[in-house]
Amino acid sequence: MNSKLDEDGWSPQGPVTELAEEHCWEFLQRSSVGRLAVSVQDRPAIFPVNFSCDGHTILFRTSAGAKLSDLQANEFVAFEADEHTSRQSLSVIVEGRAHQLTEAAEISAADRASLPMWIPVAVPVYVRITPISVRGRRFTHSLISTHAE
Repeated sequence: MNSKLDEDGWSPQGPVTELAEEHCWEFLQRSSVGRLAVSVQDRPAIFPVNFSCDGHTILFRTSAGAKLSDLQANEFVAFEADEHTSRQSLSVIVEGRAHQLTEAAEISAADRASLPMWIPVAVPVYVRITPISVRGRRFTHSLISTHAE
C-alpha cells in the first residue's frame, strides 16, 4: 500500500476504510492470532498461528509437519489477522515470502520474542514472513436495528 492516509470508501455492506500501511502494522503489533495461507500442488491450505511482529515482518513458531513442509515447497504465502467488535470489523492481509530461521543469532533473537505459545513443541521452528504487500480494511457496522419496534 502506498498511501500514508486511510481512505474511506463504500461497499454494499456499508462504509469501508482502506487502512494506510502504518495503521495495518499498528493493528498487527497488538494482535497475536492469525491465519497462514499456503498453496502446494495447486491446493490451498490455511493454518491458525500465533505470531508477533518483528519490525515489519511476521514471526511465528511451528514444528515439523504439514505446515513446515508446505512452506518449504512454496515460500509465497498470505497471512491474515482480524478483529470484530459490535461497531466494526478490521482485517489485515500480508502477502509475502516465508522462510525458516536457521542462523543461530536469528533463532536466539526469536527465542526472546514475545511469541505466545499455544502448545509446547519439542523442537520449535521459527518462520519469518517478509512482506511483499500489506493491506487492511475497516468495516463500520450498520447501527440500524433489525428488530421490529
